[in-house]
This record gives sequence, structure tokens and C-alpha cells, in this order.
Amino acid sequence: MPLSAFRALPLTDRLLALGLQAYEDNRCPDCGQRLDLATDPDLADEWTTMAPIRDHACTALGVAAEANKTASHSGALRFPVGLKEGWEDRQSAARAERAAANQTDEHQGAGN
Repeated sequence: MPLSAFRALPLTDRLLALGLQAYEDNRCPDCGQRLDLATDPDLADEWTTMAPIRDHACTALGVAAEANKTASHSGALRFPVGLKEGWEDRQSAARAERAAANQTDEHQGAGN
């Protein structure tokens, strides 16, 4: 954004943009951690990770890219990603099923 366009923004928007820039400037672009902590040699052995989680939207993109890897100029293909119609109902059903299974497990554990 040119400086003239930035200056034309309302004061609140300029301040928010500057605050966001200051926040992002102090973050590692790869892990998202604060740079002062991520690069501190005294903390080298203090970092840990949790079990990985799957980003299912990225999985769908990867599947689409793999299926189209032989297409002409496959690197130029962009795959819009979104949830299938009716996803809310299926999500609610899956969560209800999981909650019911957890309750069953808790009741069985309490009987022992």
C-alpha cells in the first residue's frame, strides 16, 4: 500500500495496521513463535511440540494437486477449497456420536 493510501485511512485503521505490523514483525514466519524466544540459545532445549493435527482442508488441496500433477502447467492450477453442503448437520451428528461414546466409556469405567 502506498504511503499516501495509508495516510488516507482513518486513524483507528492506521493504528491497527501499525499494531499488527509490530506483532507480525516479532514472529517467526515458519513456527509463529516470538522471535526473541525462538532464537534465544538459552531456550534451545525448552521447545517441544504436541502430537500433530491434520489440516483436512490442506489434505483436500494436496489430493487435488496430486490428482492433477500431470496436467499442463499444473503449478498454475488453484483449487478453491470449502466445506461440502450440509456439513453442519454431519458435524453435529459426529460430535453427538462421539459424546455418546465417551459417556458410555465413562459409565463402563465407573462400574469397575
